[in-house]
Amino acid sequence: MAGTPLTGHPSRGLPDRVPCGAWLDDLLEQVADGTPPVDLAHQETCRHCRAALAELAGLWTPVRRLVDVDVTAPSSLTSTIMERVHAIAAHGWHAVLTGQFGATRIAAWVVAVIARRAAAGVPGVGTALGQVAPPAAALGPVHAEYPLDRFSRAQRAAAAGIGVGGRPVVVCIAVTAAVGTPLPALAEQIRRRVGTEVRTMTGLRVAGVDVEVTDLIPRLPGG
Repeated sequence: MAGTPLTGHPSRGLPDRVPCGAWLDDLLEQVADGTPPVDLAHQETCRHCRAALAELAGLWTPVRRLVDVDVTAPSSLTSTIMERVHAIAAHGWHAVLTGQFGATRIAAWVVAVIARRAAAGVPGVGTALGQVAPPAAALGPVHAEYPLDRFSRAQRAAAAGIGVGGRPVVVCIAVTAAVGTPLPALAEQIRRRVGTEVRTMTGLRVAGVDVEVTDLIPRLPGG
């Protein structure tokens, strides 16, 4: 199954990869069957894979609970699960919250703005920027294409450090720090602040916050 596209709804033009280029069926097999990652080094740093895995793990939890229960699954179960799996890639530029009366889609660049403002408000942080690692060479170029008529180049750049997998998001933040600031403690403060702000303002689940300290700057006034 690994490396081959999911069957489902090819006529609808739904993608079989997450924005970094990883196959959705590989990620689903990893969650469902416990198979090892195709590219562990890529997955450990890829915000898109981590966000998708967090969403898939949540989707698969009810299946695990039913393994030892004698039930008859509804005929629509498989198609419903596959619709949700495909949606992770189809809406890779949005976080999606589904409710009883509809779905709310939040653009990744909006999440990026919230995360960066939150990080910039932590004492000891000079600047907060998005940071994204390139995809592993084995995966080739990024396959996601985002409609230019809906998102400007600046908005797409603003979301460079956000990975989205349905409701979970992974945030990658690069910051400059004031000289003399304990960096491990600063990183933990950033994680807590970003996680709280994103959850409070969007209702999304923050699956991870990666912090990279790129430079040291003179101690900030009042610091």
